Amino acid sequence: MINLTIDGKEIEAQEGTTVLEAAEAAGVFVPTLCHHPQLTPYGGCRLCMVEVEGARTLQPSCTLPATNGMTVKTNTQKVLDARKFVLTLIFSERNHFCMYCQVSGGDCELQNRAYDEGMTHWDLQPNWQPFEVDASHPFMVLDNNRCILCRRCVRACGELVGNYTLGFEERGADSLLVADYNVPLGESSCISCGTCVQICPTGAIIDRQSAYQGKETEVDHHIGVCVECSVGCQRNVLTRDNRLIRIEGEWDAALNHGLLCDKGRFLPLEDDRARLLTPLVRKDGSLKAATWDDAMKAIAEGLGKGEDLAAIASTRLPIEDLALFKSVFADTLQAGLVTTLEEGKATASLAKMAEKLGKPFESNLDVLKDTDA
Repeated sequence: MINLTIDGKEIEAQEGTTVLEAAEAAGVFVPTLCHHPQLTPYGGCRLCMVEVEGARTLQPSCTLPATNGMTVKTNTQKVLDARKFVLTLIFSERNHFCMYCQVSGGDCELQNRAYDEGMTHWDLQPNWQPFEVDASHPFMVLDNNRCILCRRCVRACGELVGNYTLGFEERGADSLLVADYNVPLGESSCISCGTCVQICPTGAIIDRQSAYQGKETEVDHHIGVCVECSVGCQRNVLTRDNRLIRIEGEWDAALNHGLLCDKGRFLPLEDDRARLLTPLVRKDGSLKAATWDDAMKAIAEGLGKGEDLAAIASTRLPIEDLALFKSVFADTLQAGLVTTLEEGKATASLAKMAEKLGKPFESNLDVLKDTDA
């Protein structure tokens, strides 16, 4: 452990921690744009600059290792002036009209940082050169007019997803976010996972379905498990007026670490079928709405039918659940038929393997990181 001082507060931190991480752990807010906790520190935006005692110039806190005895100041006038100047340069490079923009639902980090620093106007004339908007993708829109060149999307596509679709062409203020050496995003190697959409701090990459659907303060968050397959990814479902607005991955989730596939993130947004709001019980050959008490009573009566009982499960259930499902219905309740809707698919096959082994087939996605394949 090391000891350092940040804004007069004595802080104890793990050796190898960056100044930014130490500050966040101590509750000291340092603004960032290019930084994200799931990505390798980059130090590109220079918004997180801090003053370090003994250093000649301001230092980027996201890449600066914290050392024992270090004294750091995050809110001196020198730091505040530099922070505001960085934002001024960013605003001058592209068409950032925060006061009118509703693309990201008011959840724009650039806009929030401008408000934090009290920016009320542009000190430099913005670049009015418009860039072509790429709307070729079925789920996403790429708009370089709103890009701040933080490279979070590029790094996420490579570091987290491992797809390396996104990159930059040209240099400096002329840099453009492109896919696969400048082909339309909809024709590229993009796998439509949407990680770039979620990690973008502005509206440069947006979800076609959720843009302009209301401010962040107007939506409700529902943490749950994705049911599109048997992996069980954790996700955050955003709704407004009981209507599905957007789906995001949970960065702190132990299983998927914030990543989702196209089926888990985008496909539910296109499903406009009416949802079941009450249980249905079959009576006289047709399904009738029932209370939960009546539904549970009907289930209890049906479970005692022995060989006349049929049990069907979906392979979207985890392997452990399928193994338990078969144990309960086939071995305990002696059901006449126990099967899955997708017999022969991977999950069902693994469930059969678990049965032969006498124990569930256990694994997790994290082991893939250590494979040599």
